[in-house]
Amino acid sequence: MQLAHRLIAAAALPFLSAAALASTTTYTNAGLFQSQVAAGAYTETFSGGTNPPVGAVNFSGGAFSYSAFAPSDIYMAGGFLGTSQIDEALTITFTSGNVNAFGANFFVTDINDDFQSVLIELTLSDGTVESFTPTSMADSYRGFTSDLAIMSLTISAPGQSLYAGLDNLTVGHTVPEPTSLLLAGLGLAGILAGRRRTR
Repeated sequence: MQLAHRLIAAAALPFLSAAALASTTTYTNAGLFQSQVAAGAYTETFSGGTNPPVGAVNFSGGAFSYSAFAPSDIYMAGGFLGTSQIDEALTITFTSGNVNAFGANFFVTDINDDFQSVLIELTLSDGTVESFTPTSMADSYRGFTSDLAIMSLTISAPGQSLYAGLDNLTVGHTVPEPTSLLLAGLGLAGILAGRRRTR
């Protein structure tokens, strides 16, 4: 019986180790992304905001928190979050450390807050880079899920003389896959059963 428990634990370990290698999935549809996010996620619409004081701006809701930073300052008076100067990157740092799913409308604007259809680059802390050119707010949505925590995101549109921005930012956890939970449970049960027999 002890051998059977060890075999179960040994069989589950490769699957558990494989999860340690981050795998990031990108969604272009808000509804599909939202279906991958567990209950308790936090969404910020940046509505009614005014330009904050100089420096990083903090946001939090439920179990999640993050800060926004741009080198010359943050802009929020237009009902979205953006940079106050052209050609600067906007960085979101997930300070709660427990975010592995986030999504938002990503775009750039001109000085009048009008949407501009130009190439945008999103860079995640795990090295994932998503480059795209939204033609309107309707196709500016991108959502990301990962096997590991995502620590930060940078939005830029270099050389465009425009302002990087985002709106409707959702942060949260992914919905656990039943297979992963089953394998983790089997591995743990096998290890515990093996330890109990050897005492």
